[in-house]
Amino acid sequence: MPDMIAAEIMKVRTRWLLYVLFLVGVAGAAAQVWLFGYVAWLTERNDSEFEYGISSRLTFSFPYSLSALLDTGQFWGALLVAVLTASMVATDHSWGTVRLALARGQTRNQYLTAKLLGIVAVSVVMMLAVFAIGVVFSLVATAVAGESITFDTRNGPSAAEVPLMVLRAAYAIVPYGMLAFCLTVVGRSTALGATGTLIYIIAESIVAPLLGALGSTGEAFQSLIIGYNASALIAANRSGLLEQNTLAFRESGPGADVPDVWVATLVLAAYSLIFLAISFQVFRTRDVRTTQE
Repeated sequence: MPDMIAAEIMKVRTRWLLYVLFLVGVAGAAAQVWLFGYVAWLTERNDSEFEYGISSRLTFSFPYSLSALLDTGQFWGALLVAVLTASMVATDHSWGTVRLALARGQTRNQYLTAKLLGIVAVSVVMMLAVFAIGVVFSLVATAVAGESITFDTRNGPSAAEVPLMVLRAAYAIVPYGMLAFCLTVVGRSTALGATGTLIYIIAESIVAPLLGALGSTGEAFQSLIIGYNASALIAANRSGLLEQNTLAFRESGPGADVPDVWVATLVLAAYSLIFLAISFQVFRTRDVRTTQE
């Protein structure tokens, strides 16, 4: 199994898509810190009193910026992971390497497990690298603004809280990655896996607030939406902070209408397991062929 996982990682390292997605993530982190943070702060302080609590300052100033980076990173990172997942799964079907791997003695469960673990490994490294670069951007912006770089701040996260914040954001990406994995395994199509997940992300960001405005019945359906539950984990990362600028299209700041974080954790786990079960069941029971056949 370790050799199979290593082979999956080596295959994706030779493809340009991984590096394009990485650069897109870095560009998003740069926009978050510099454009929606530092540049916005320069503009704001010319028009209003500069004091603690200005959203743009909290967006770029370390360590407050960590929650904003993870908020944006989870929202758009879900899409980046979905595209990467769809590509890694569907390419083997289009090239016929799935049939070749099974002919060499791999079981279907082994093949799909190695594929999934390879995707997880590559996605983790890619997203952590993007986050690390975003943190560097924040440190530079904080220094340029003349502020001290320290965790000893009012209502800011402590150094001990950062690993948990990262885990929350990463956990909230998992259901979207599993959705893309499931769609791609079922449809053997990069377009279906990536586009289907994108459509879902956009749709839920529109539908969730509408359902919340429909009363108890609408709220019951709202509580089943992946993004609504993911926002609970992101809101936990922003506990105690005032509003920050973010590229994520959702409400997740203090006072946001989100479910209990532990209930949300269980809902996201249920979705991930359902998508996983469907993927393995479909792959085990159907004929393996290339997309050209």
